[in-house]
Amino acid sequence: MDHADLSILLVIEGEIATTQLIEQLLKACGRFGVRYQKVHLASLTFRHLGNATIPLFVRCGDPGLRRWIEILHRAHHPYLYYIDDNFWELLDDSPVGQYYRDPDVRRSLELAVSHADQVLTNSEILASYLKRFGSRARVLPAFFDFGLIEGCIPEPTPEIRIGFAGSATRAADLELIRPIIQPVLDRIPNAVFEFCGAMPRDIEPGRRIRFFGHAASYADFLRFQAERNWAIGLAPLRDHPANRAKTNNKYREYGACGIPGVYSDIPPYRDSVEPGITGLLVDASAEAWLSAILLLASRPDERMRISTQAEHDVRNKYSVVNVSRAWEYCMRETLAKLRRCPSHLKRAYLRDLVSLELSQGLRTLWSQVRDAYSKGGVRMVLSKTGRRVRLPFIKELGQRGSR
Repeated sequence: MDHADLSILLVIEGEIATTQLIEQLLKACGRFGVRYQKVHLASLTFRHLGNATIPLFVRCGDPGLRRWIEILHRAHHPYLYYIDDNFWELLDDSPVGQYYRDPDVRRSLELAVSHADQVLTNSEILASYLKRFGSRARVLPAFFDFGLIEGCIPEPTPEIRIGFAGSATRAADLELIRPIIQPVLDRIPNAVFEFCGAMPRDIEPGRRIRFFGHAASYADFLRFQAERNWAIGLAPLRDHPANRAKTNNKYREYGACGIPGVYSDIPPYRDSVEPGITGLLVDASAEAWLSAILLLASRPDERMRISTQAEHDVRNKYSVVNVSRAWEYCMRETLAKLRRCPSHLKRAYLRDLVSLELSQGLRTLWSQVRDAYSKGGVRMVLSKTGRRVRLPFIKELGQRGSR
């Protein structure tokens, strides 16, 4: 395959863990000639779109996206779209859930995934779901950048720290473990629960239940997990379509950080965690969660065995160095398509500008017509229209008379 430079335009709506992960991936692809520029969707201009550049939109759904998708589609300029969540099936009322339920956002999102040359995802379940939009979904391996935790040293502690790290949108999933917090504390005198970014409902922080705010960057978030020396990592997921379409993010994080994990027995963990070897899989019952946590808490040798095997598995299967080649091949396939059929970006963009100017002119005229009608009815509308027509005509006569 051609190893000439490949230019990627990374388009994001904001700095979140997913966009930072994709940046790490693109940096790892740099050794294969991949170069990238990052721009926020709100700041995107025509100058960013080169004739040989492949745009990569990450989780974008803002209504302003539609204009750019239409330009690229009319120009026959292929682009990539990355998605790691089933936004159509989100259940919660978090800001993220409300945002992706907005009808305008839905329309933008569906337009983007339906016209993309390839929709990139890490989930077979999500890829199957996307087919209803006519999307050409491509499942690529998820990844972890071990360089982000290089040099981290776990903090020495006599405590058995049981941890969870995630965004505030995960609070509802923590309902699965909320009933077992006090029983664990009652049975294990040196057990401590630590929550980063999200806290179970009605649980107050205290001496043995700690809460840490979400880290500013994904790198800081990972280093926090690696340095807290958690004896057990928790990955609860309620069983519903949106969660089944997620990636195995917590397994990669816990495994890479040397943390033995207890995971909900649903996809994506069912497809990646080898029960009793690289982690423990449990059903949704409080009894199952309590049993698994007590087992690991009472057996340090088991924790060491699982954490060692999980780290080895994550490094082999998900190291960004190992999987970046598959991503590079995928991006070059889209570049090859662009080279076979060069796009007409400038023509499409100019057409869009003309259409935009015409649309704005019509909106302005309609506003003026309504204003005139409200003040003087049809008579004033006709009077103003007549003046607008006569004025250019009189000017033209005056110019001719002066010649």
